[in-house]
Amino acid sequence: MPPSDDAEDSARARDEPAAATRRRPEFRKGRPTLTRERIARAALGILAETGPAEVTMRAVGARLRVSPRALYNYVADRRDLLAEMVAVCQSDRPRPRLDPHRWPESLRAYCRELRSWYRAHPGMPALARAEDLTPFASSDLLRADDALVGFFLELGLSPRDAYRAWSVTVLQVAGFAEIWDAVHDRPPPGLDPAGWTGVPPGTPAAALPHLRLLAAESAGEPPDALFESVLTMLVAGVRAML
Repeated sequence: MPPSDDAEDSARARDEPAAATRRRPEFRKGRPTLTRERIARAALGILAETGPAEVTMRAVGARLRVSPRALYNYVADRRDLLAEMVAVCQSDRPRPRLDPHRWPESLRAYCRELRSWYRAHPGMPALARAEDLTPFASSDLLRADDALVGFFLELGLSPRDAYRAWSVTVLQVAGFAEIWDAVHDRPPPGLDPAGWTGVPPGTPAAALPHLRLLAAESAGEPPDALFESVLTMLVAGVRAML
């Protein structure tokens, strides 16, 4: 492990009691006080803005205005940083409050919360594609998924159908947030998502007639309204399996 070149951070890491009775200040001398969580949240910010490849110890150090070596007092290496990113992200995940007696409304409400969680942590699905995050899974981190599967089983679905319902629910919500919401939340330079009709500019008038028919609807519908349609189809699919 590289030694710290930040004497103040090293001394604080050595001298802090294991069971501190007071909270450390968030900032000292204009710089944020380092913790594993603060480092991980800085890395999550970089992930959201620039993608998995840019999540480096040097980039995180620059974002926190400390030497990259100072980070090694808190995280062993980049893999340890990824593990803490997963832990912090999962700690923010909403706990399912699912009621089998009001299951359509209950499922809709949880999906809205899950969508908000994905929007608050953009780039995590991309990180999961770029890095092997499976070693960081734990029973505690998977309690929300376990509760969702239990909900579907309690509705009367077979284990196979409960697996399908759980998988499709996560895929629909994550995919919507990662693709549709991402374009509206962080549009590429020059793109106005509200003005996109599905028909590229300059397309001949006779081309794509069916997309042209939908142009007015697609341009005027906000993401929230479209997401409710996704939930309607999700609920209908679960109902068909019951």
